[in-house]
Amino acid sequence: MQPKDSRRMERKKEASRRKIITAAVSLFNRHGLEAVTMEQIAEAADVARGTLYNYFPSREAIVNAYLEQTFQDRSQDRIAQLRLLPDTHSRLVYIFTVLVEGVQRQQEIFEAFMVYRMKQVTSFRQSTGQEQTGLSLLIHEIITLGQDSHELRSDLDEGMLAGLFEYALIAAIKPLYLQPALYDQFSSIQHSVNLFLNGAGR
Repeated sequence: MQPKDSRRMERKKEASRRKIITAAVSLFNRHGLEAVTMEQIAEAADVARGTLYNYFPSREAIVNAYLEQTFQDRSQDRIAQLRLLPDTHSRLVYIFTVLVEGVQRQQEIFEAFMVYRMKQVTSFRQSTGQEQTGLSLLIHEIITLGQDSHELRSDLDEGMLAGLFEYALIAAIKPLYLQPALYDQFSSIQHSVNLFLNGAGR
C-alpha cells in the first residue's frame, strides 16, 4: 500500500497533467494544432516550460495523451459492448465506426494522434511493458476475444496483430482526408475490416 504522501503526490501530478492537456486542447481547437507552441501551452496551463516538457516532449504527445484519456474514460462501456457482439467482424466494425466518427469531429487532432501512434508502432525499440490503456486496451480486447473464439490466429504475437489493426484503421480513415467529398464511411470500414481479417489474398 502506498504511503499517504506518495498517493498525494500522484494525485497532484495527475491533476497537473490533466490541466496541461485541457489547456492545450483548448488552444488547438481555437487556433489549430500547428499554430500553437509549447510556450503558449505552458502559459495557458500556468506551468513553467521545463515542467511542461517533464510531462510531454511535444504537442503530439499531448494529443496522444488527450485521446488516450478519452478512450480510457469510455473504455469500460466500449469493452462491455464488444463482449456483447457475436464475432470479430462485428467488433471491428463497431470500434472502427466509433473511431471514424471521432475523426470526423476532430480531424486535425486525430491526424496528429495517428501519426504519433504510427511512430510507436514502427519503432524498433523494445516496449517498456507498461499497462495497456486507452485504444490499446480496446485492441487487446478484440484480439483476445478473437483468439479465444479461434477467429484470429493464436500463433501470431499480439503486438503484430495490434500493428495490423492500426494500419487497417489508417486505411479506413485516410480517404476522409484525401477525398472528403467522396468519402464513403461504410465502404471504407468494410474494406479495412476485411483486409485485417482476410489479408490481401483473393
